[in-house]
Amino acid sequence: MTDLLDGMDAQELQPETLSKKGFAAHLGLSPGRVSQLIAQGLPVEPSGRVNIEKATGWYRRNVDPNRRQATTGADDRRLIGSRGEYDRIRAERARLALDRESGALVDRAAVERAVFDRARGERDAWIGWSSRAAAAFAGELGVDPGQAFAVLDRLVRDQLAALAARPMAEF
Repeated sequence: MTDLLDGMDAQELQPETLSKKGFAAHLGLSPGRVSQLIAQGLPVEPSGRVNIEKATGWYRRNVDPNRRQATTGADDRRLIGSRGEYDRIRAERARLALDRESGALVDRAAVERAVFDRARGERDAWIGWSSRAAAAFAGELGVDPGQAFAVLDRLVRDQLAALAARPMAEF
């Protein structure tokens, strides 16, 4: 028997027909989709088996490559581009949801509010500091408290204006 098999090439060992389930696996489809294609005219043998060569040729001729990824009529979802792109987007959304749940992802508006509130608080603290520190400087240096306050307030406000003018990328 092995002598008989040794004389055959690989082409002769492959079956000419497959079951519907086998043909579905051959094309990467579901068995249900193969049944739909049979109803649309996919050729089958009288025994119910599918001739690989004939059916594959029919499939290539009659099923538009752009329409092979069907949409479901139930909720009218449409696949984005190709199945691979759809899967990539789904995986990205799942990763973002996981990051959000684990705390690795934060709300942009909340962060902007927090940064703004922090910057305003620091600005107000510096402006308040110049009025509190002016009296201490005036006492230690023996100068007019009004003049000390005016100089300190001007210097602090100039520094705050310079910081505000600096782009965030420089920090």
